[in-house]
Parts: sequence; structure tokens; C-alpha cells
Amino acid sequence: MTIERVLIVSSPTCEKDKTQAGVVYLATVLKDLGLEFDLLDLSGTIDYFDPPEEFFSPCDSEFWRSSRIFSDFTWLDQHLPTTYAEYDAVFYSSLFSPDILIQGRHALNQKHHFPNSLCIVGGSALSCLDDQQLSVVTSIFDFVCTGYDIREMISAILQEKPRLPKSGVGKHIRTNGNVFVQPDYRLVDVRRFVTSYSGHGCEWGKCRFCNSSLNCGIFCRPIPELIDEIEQLAGLNGMVKDVMLSSDSFTEDYLTSLASSLSDRKSKVPYNVMLRGERWVSNGLGDKLRKSGCSDVFIGAEALCDEILSVMNKGLNTSSILNAIKALSSHVQVILGLILFVPGVTEKQLNEQLQNIEKILPHVSAIEPEILTVIQRTEFAKEPGRYGIQLWAKEKAVNDSWCYGLSPDIPWTFTSDRDARTWFRYYEKLRRLTQGFVEPHYWDSIDEVQSRF
Repeated sequence: MTIERVLIVSSPTCEKDKTQAGVVYLATVLKDLGLEFDLLDLSGTIDYFDPPEEFFSPCDSEFWRSSRIFSDFTWLDQHLPTTYAEYDAVFYSSLFSPDILIQGRHALNQKHHFPNSLCIVGGSALSCLDDQQLSVVTSIFDFVCTGYDIREMISAILQEKPRLPKSGVGKHIRTNGNVFVQPDYRLVDVRRFVTSYSGHGCEWGKCRFCNSSLNCGIFCRPIPELIDEIEQLAGLNGMVKDVMLSSDSFTEDYLTSLASSLSDRKSKVPYNVMLRGERWVSNGLGDKLRKSGCSDVFIGAEALCDEILSVMNKGLNTSSILNAIKALSSHVQVILGLILFVPGVTEKQLNEQLQNIEKILPHVSAIEPEILTVIQRTEFAKEPGRYGIQLWAKEKAVNDSWCYGLSPDIPWTFTSDRDARTWFRYYEKLRRLTQGFVEPHYWDSIDEVQSRF
């Protein structure tokens, strides 16, 4: 059997108003190879910020890291179509852990109706899974792809196809961190919000909570390619109101060159970026960003207290972050990212952080307070006891967003309840101070944690 007719299945947790970049890249490569494809768009099937309770699993569940979840969890069918069509191959774009559950169930159903269909899954949800987790996924899919190079992935699949194993165990395909595809957005329904692939990784790459640079290192997409993509979006259906550049952070030279190039080309598409609050962020850069079409900047501060920043090994001090926020806020909207429930933090440090947040409120448009997630292979995961963290907590879990073991997140709690009580007292003060700056779902997730203590 040759692969000619293909189905693409999108991420169910991606909102309906977003264009999924992975789907666009995949469609582009398939078109270049002369393969016919259809798109099954599952966008918005479940709410990423408030998924159904069934998706959360205790770490001692009998299904923890078991392939039985795909066959036994018939409730997943309510999130899937009721009919299936014959395709030579089905490609699944998996962004978040719940996607793996839903798409794995779809693959099982697809195989039931059409046993000769190849089922292939890839995407960021898979990039940080360990070998045991990947073995669960490869029990359902014929190919499990990790990395960024979609063209290399598909080429490897086409070469391996005649030698598929008969055991029912799929093959894991790893690719490097480079991308050589210029996406064609004419192939999909372009919506209001688009993620443009500008690169991945972080020059600092040493934060104890972050896995940004652990997978495929650092990659910066050539600026001319990125600008051509943004101009393509500007000339499409007029729906695009916001383009998010995917990079976790930027160097000063890259961001300055990008802003200058966009200004020279008179780009008309608003875009936004994520920055660390580096010392080099200035009023001059803010002006360049505004003139180039940048509408808002997310500053991943994580904390506004030097001692808390040190616990996370952020590599910055409070002063540089505050200066970056103030410099940018005269030109673009600034969104402040904070991480709560960092271990080993004192009440004095948290009160100092409150004071700094109060100072910065006139300069930010929104605040996003998120609970610390302990991710596989990060320093918090490798040396938890050093930081007052207990992994694989079966109760009083601070973070419980794992999906039956198919998540890079590790269930955890504090080794001392005193740390939790300190954070809950601070949380009440923070909530009162930032009223109107925080979307309710952030508070909802913290309230859920508080209920366990």
C-alpha cells in the first residue's frame, strides 16, 4: 500500500480562534510531496484552562502509564466524531497532554474500522515524555515523532513504511531542532490568532523549573523567512489580528534586527513576543517594537524579588525586570508572568514581591500568575529534596494537571506544609492587590490546590 490520501487531526485543546501552526507546517509538507489530505479540526473540543475532571488522574491510578486508557476510556468518544473514513495515513498534531488521550482513542477507533491505516502522532505534547511514557504511546500509534523537523519526520515514515513491524509496536522517530519549511497558510482556514514559528530554546537555559533548552537546543529561524511568513498572513483573508512569535526568548541582536526589518517592510500585522526582562531592554527597543507592529510583550518575570529569583536560578535581578517593564510600557502593552508556589520562600520575600508588584501595576495591562510545574529533566525534578519538593505526591498535590501519566509534569508537593501555608496567605493578598489584572481561571486553579490543604 502506498500513502496517497491522508487525514490531519488537529489539537483538541487549542482554542477555536487559533490557527495551529503545526497543522499548517504538516499540510505544507504533505502538499509538497503531492499527497492529498483532509483536515479533521477538533479545536476547542475541550477547554485547556478548565478540562473535564475525567482527564485528571491520581498518580496511583491503575491506569497510570497504561495503554489500557485508550481502549477502556470509552468516555473519550464524546469528544470524537461518530463516523470514520478510510485513509492511508492519519497524522495527529498533539500540543498538550489531553490531546494524547483523545487522539489515541481516535487512532484506536480508526484502526478498528480500517486496520491498514497508518496512525502517526507528533507535537510538543510528546517532546518531554520519558521512555516509559513513549512506550505507552507507541503501543497505539505506528509512528511517534519528536523534534521539530516535520519534513524529516515524514520522509523517515515514507522510507520505513514497507518495513513496519508486525508486533503492533510503533516506531519512535527523533529529529533535530531545525526547521526547513516555509508554511503555506492558504492550505488552512486562517483565524484571528496565529502562532508563527520563530524558533525555540533560550540563550540562558538555566532556570531550574524550565525545559525550554533541554530537547533540541536553541534554534532561531532566519529573519527573512519569518518576515515572508508574516507578509503572507497580511495578504490572506483579513482575519489575522494577532501573530505570536513562538520563541521562548530572544537575543538583543535578533529582536532588534527583526523589528527593523518589519518596519522597513511596513508590516501591517500586529504581533507579540515573549522576553525575559533582560538588562538590554530599553525605551529605544520599545519604540522599535511599536513601529514594527508589535502590540504586546509578555515578560516572564516569574518573580519580583531577588531571593525568589535566585531560588529559580532566573539569572536576572528584580531591578532589570522592573526597568524592562517600565521601558516597554510606554510603547506596547506589557503582560507580567509570575510563578507561584516556589519552594523555600519566606513571608518577608513574598511581601517584598507584593510591594514591587504594586509599583509595577500602572505599567502592565495584565498579570498571569501560574502554579509552579515540576517538569521531567529540570533541576527541580532531578534534585527535589534540595529545594523542599516531594515528587509523586498522592495527596496534597500542588500541581495535578497530569493526564494518566502521559504528561511531562510530575505530581509534587512541598516537603513542609509551612511553605504551603505561607503561599496561601500571600495568595489572598495578591488576589486583592491585582483585582482586574488577572483572568479568573488563574485563581480557580489556585483555589483548587488550596482545597487539598
